[in-house]
Amino acid sequence: MSQHDEWQAYLCMEKFVKVATNPVAYGSVRKTVCPMCKKDMGDHNGEQTTECMNKFIKEVTSKSA
Repeated sequence: MSQHDEWQAYLCMEKFVKVATNPVAYGSVRKTVCPMCKKDMGDHNGEQTTECMNKFIKEVTSKSA
């Protein structure tokens, strides 16, 4: 994430949240790899999704602030 400017970080965070909260809709398009644990987002359960989202948001906001 260090190569992202604030706008790029926002776009990545927006995409990650969309995929994480609705993996069925986005899973049919193509596989999405979790930026935190590098697993397929379709393999995440609710707890893993929340954990990875929280880590991702913390990383993005701390680097772009």
